[in-house]
Amino acid sequence: MNVIHTSPAKIEKIRSYGLFADCLFFSNNEYVMTAAEGYYVYALEIQDDEIIEDYELYDDEIIAEIADNLGVDNDIAESLLDGSQSANDLMLEDAGEADWWIQSKQGECAKKMGYKACQSTDEQGTVYIVPMMGRESDLKLISKRG
Repeated sequence: MNVIHTSPAKIEKIRSYGLFADCLFFSNNEYVMTAAEGYYVYALEIQDDEIIEDYELYDDEIIAEIADNLGVDNDIAESLLDGSQSANDLMLEDAGEADWWIQSKQGECAKKMGYKACQSTDEQGTVYIVPMMGRESDLKLISKRG
């Protein structure tokens, strides 16, 4: 399947820093999350068997990192990783940023488990969280809008 990513800047090199580390977010439909006048539209071809759903995610190290970072116990951290709860559900401080950071952990966990993407849900609906470090050539520029 082809999934779509939009970016306010042309993507030439993926870096692993910030809230989302090396993860890019894709959708089945084009949507824009920038106030910039123009944006770039990218497609990524990904097979169904390369995608794990968030409820299937599990990794002891990542769960421990979530627990430590957010000050919760491991059971709650596991429920955050597998998407059965959100930071907003738990009324954690800075819940929005915490949920975005957890999405990057979902992408990292998918990669550790041998998958190329994690299917999850966010404010836009179904989202594919894809760790992209070293995979710039997999992105296909479709168009520049605006």
